[in-house]
Amino acid sequence: MSDRNDNDDLVHGVPPLAVSMTSTLVNKTGSWKYIRPVYRDRVAPCLESCPVGIDIEGYMNLLREGRVDDAVNLLLRENPMPATTGRVCDHPCEKACHRGAFDQPVSIHAVERALGDMAMRMPAPVPPSARRHERVAVVGAGPAGLACAWHLAGIGYPVTIFEAAAEPGGVLRYGIPEYRLPKALLAREIDRIRQSGVEILCGRRLGVVVPWSGLDRFDAVFLATGVAKSRAMGITGEVTPGIRAGLDFLNEVNAGGRPAIGRRVLVIGGGNTAIDCARTAVRLGSAVVILYRRTKVEMPAISEEINQALREGVTIEYLAAPAAARIKKGVLTGLECIRMTLGEPDDSGRPRPIPIEGSGFFLPADTVLTATGEEPGQDAAPPDLDWDGHVVRVNMLGGGGAPGLFAGGDLIEQPHTVAHALGSGKRAAIGIDRYLRAFAGADPGPDETSAIRYGASGNLSITRWRGDDPIHREGAVNEVIPREDLNTAHFTHVSRHADHHLPSVLARTGFSEVNEGLPPAMAMAEARRCFNCGVCNHCELCLIFCPDIAITRGADGSPFEVAYQYCKGCGVCANECPRGAIAMTREGL
Repeated sequence: MSDRNDNDDLVHGVPPLAVSMTSTLVNKTGSWKYIRPVYRDRVAPCLESCPVGIDIEGYMNLLREGRVDDAVNLLLRENPMPATTGRVCDHPCEKACHRGAFDQPVSIHAVERALGDMAMRMPAPVPPSARRHERVAVVGAGPAGLACAWHLAGIGYPVTIFEAAAEPGGVLRYGIPEYRLPKALLAREIDRIRQSGVEILCGRRLGVVVPWSGLDRFDAVFLATGVAKSRAMGITGEVTPGIRAGLDFLNEVNAGGRPAIGRRVLVIGGGNTAIDCARTAVRLGSAVVILYRRTKVEMPAISEEINQALREGVTIEYLAAPAAARIKKGVLTGLECIRMTLGEPDDSGRPRPIPIEGSGFFLPADTVLTATGEEPGQDAAPPDLDWDGHVVRVNMLGGGGAPGLFAGGDLIEQPHTVAHALGSGKRAAIGIDRYLRAFAGADPGPDETSAIRYGASGNLSITRWRGDDPIHREGAVNEVIPREDLNTAHFTHVSRHADHHLPSVLARTGFSEVNEGLPPAMAMAEARRCFNCGVCNHCELCLIFCPDIAITRGADGSPFEVAYQYCKGCGVCANECPRGAIAMTREGL
């Protein structure tokens, strides 16, 4: 046996290796596989949950690429009032955000607000060069009517809005307080809609000042007249001067009035109107108590607004309801109230409040503001509407009775939010376009709406309807990506950027805007927290991890290319994809 150390023959400790005399290109390992990777863009859950129907992931990705103007334009395609919704929407998109299970959801409303503010500094929209001859009337210049008009004008229709009030905006102008939505900002967003070619005629109450027959010259009509009256509490003595509808109170204050409501104010209800009434009354110098018959968990108001009201000094009596008004010499002195307990769910899906016998108590008040819900008025409505109780029965595209008659907003069965109103206006715009095209003998488009819907249950996309999406979709499928399909190992934890607020001690003394949002740079940083769920954004991890070097960059920024003659279907690229934008499929399928 030799005494020589075998390592003496090693160079730098590396044993002899076999070296190929040719390229690995000759070994086409793709013949081994039975499955192959394909790129496909799916739908992020925020899109499906947005009542307006906004391509949230799309504009977030554009911001990631530094294409701010393109992001603003993509947002405006689906939402004509982003500066408004960025301030007043309850942003259900954030509840659906997959990032919420990783650290904190993306502050979508703050990014949308920042883009909306940027949009107001951009040039006015240019009306389409191709105009249609059919004319459309919109009745009501609230969010639903404004949205319908905006989308129809974008398609090329001449639109006239008839508004009963002296100024357009509906609930946005007269129902939402200045400290949440500055009216100068609202006016600029409405001006953009005007500049798109929409005519807005105010002081024209249909059925009263202007007869309904005056709309006969229009080819289609969209009704969005909103709510007309508040629901009664149903208690003894509620018809008294000290008890008034919360919406009437907000209308008066938003119009510049400062009503005398006394030192003690009770607000009945748990929705956004109740919170707005309470915070407005605080600013008028009153001590305010909200009476709500369920718990905070069931309150339909935006949670941030509830918390802000509490910080400003509002008191909330949960599990309590009014029982009777106490009146002395014709003057309201307060409410007899009763404690409640929660039972089985009712038609709303929330626990039913049940009075507790013998639990009565008294709350003194100079004024009681009711905010227990509102109903549309049918007195001046056209006769051809298909009413179902207090709402108009419509189809998916807003058709609500006679041919050419459409309805939306608070007239139809849907939550009374600004976002839902805007979404209904868009759906009606698609329905009107389809109706008028069919009436003219043209192709009206597909009957099925699934192709233009975000996911299985989201709102419709006007961009998909028009067929002019400015963003390339790689193998697009209308499937919402589940959280488990994301590979969050490739993301780092980054805290959510919190909105800036006025100090409560200052906020309660006036009507200056309380939520100041995020500075532009911080909003752009927040946008970069977006996972871009379900969409390939060229992170190149698939290219890096591919063991066969079978994935290459496409030419001129085009999608990645897979050399299937070398890909052996190992699935590493699909497993490593952070966003679930690669699927493994059977060969030949």
